[in-house]
Amino acid sequence: MKNALLKFGVSVLAASTLAACQNNFEVSQNVKQAVLDNHSATNLLEWESSPSNPEILFEKWNAAVKNGEISEQDMSAKICAGLSSLSALELTLFENEIKKSENQYLVAPCKQALQKKLDDHYVSERAGLTVNVAQKDWSAGFRFPDNIQKRDTSMGYFAWSGDVAPKEIVLTFDDGPSNEHTESILKSLKEVNAKAIFFNQGKNALVNPQIVKKIAAEGHSIGSHSMSHACLASNAICQSKNGHMLTFEEATNEIRGAHQVIHGILGWVDPFFRFPYGEASPQLKDFLKTSQVGEFAWNMDSEDWRATSNEQLLNKALSEVARAGRGIILFHDIQRRTAEIMPQFLKEVYSRGYNIVLLQPADLQSRYNSKLVRKPNQP
Repeated sequence: MKNALLKFGVSVLAASTLAACQNNFEVSQNVKQAVLDNHSATNLLEWESSPSNPEILFEKWNAAVKNGEISEQDMSAKICAGLSSLSALELTLFENEIKKSENQYLVAPCKQALQKKLDDHYVSERAGLTVNVAQKDWSAGFRFPDNIQKRDTSMGYFAWSGDVAPKEIVLTFDDGPSNEHTESILKSLKEVNAKAIFFNQGKNALVNPQIVKKIAAEGHSIGSHSMSHACLASNAICQSKNGHMLTFEEATNEIRGAHQVIHGILGWVDPFFRFPYGEASPQLKDFLKTSQVGEFAWNMDSEDWRATSNEQLLNKALSEVARAGRGIILFHDIQRRTAEIMPQFLKEVYSRGYNIVLLQPADLQSRYNSKLVRKPNQP
């Protein structure tokens, strides 16, 4: 009798402990906080460092299930309830995580409904654009003139505005290639003879090599953006983002790794690099300089990582162009909203008298002889 009572007590305690753990996962509050944090963040680093960033939330939810802190069924129910409570615009913040293969078991019960909500949102958003990506027979009726300009990176080079003339802009796309959105962006660019610099993440290039090849085949420049988008500088901001301070060797391995991946796919890579979040250190800047690689920043930011409507994103990008008058504009080809507004954006900048510039290295052979890349016969 005592043993039976003891077992009963243990089972009740275990059940109450599990229930307490499960109650600690306030998913609905988490997703609502994500919306608030996205709205209030002053820059991309602040947003991606938020504990409520969708990527961080899903990592936490996955870990909780794997560690037995909550059942898969209960976590899935909480996530579906939380995401379903969001407006379609707010839900766009979670779209990439909803589609990730490692998260499928968590969103399986509601994925179809969530995806329909997102697709309906973008169909509605397209109604406000005179040109949209869904028009298969779209013909722009204009083409940007060829405008290729060379930049010498042999002694290092720092690009903020890209040293272009008034009414000239350089299009740049970070974080791809994306198997969801990069090809749509490429189609929009090709239609109007616009060329861009794609700063690829090594990990994304590894899983999308055919898209890297397509970017190259269509005449764009391809630089790198680190292997995993870690914050590379040796400062408190990057330490907080990464959870620890990267050593110089770890940071340079991030830089080398992405260059190596792209070179392995194409046989070349432009001597162009962009620091994640724009966070660099004097030592890393010197490393790029001695490696004969140009460092690319930006003087116009579309802020396409925010949960904004197509119209708001388009207006933000165009206001940045008008404010600066020339230079480098930052987009991300992992963002669906960027792909959605790209035809209209290109039409608007053309109608306002801007030219699109493609920057290339002064010495095209430097593409094939990168100091950041180990050749097959090197250790």
